[in-house]
Amino acid sequence: MKTVHVTTKNALTLAKEQGVDEIVVTGRLAKKLDTVKKVATAGTAVIALITTAVGAMPFTGGLSAFAAAPIAAMTGFEIAAIITAVSLGIGLIVALFRDYEEISFMNDKLVLRKKKRNKD
Repeated sequence: MKTVHVTTKNALTLAKEQGVDEIVVTGRLAKKLDTVKKVATAGTAVIALITTAVGAMPFTGGLSAFAAAPIAAMTGFEIAAIITAVSLGIGLIVALFRDYEEISFMNDKLVLRKKKRNKD
């Protein structure tokens, strides 16, 4: 089993693209992923709502709490989770939590393992 340790979004993206068996995320990135996992596993309608709402906002260099408030009201997610999800990339986090399951999160260390797929 191949395990990769990552601390950056770019390293996480690469590990996911390579389909490594286990990804160990540490530091701030692990905290961010723990914050957004509920957003990542939301239904497609909620993800579409967030994506559409963010895409309709004027570009200001980042999503502010003021701009995220209506999205939070519509979805029920915390503002911090929405801002973090947008900063990491909705597509990345949805794909990550679709393909990997959380094994553990403790002391700023998140362990993700590739889900086993049934071969029908």
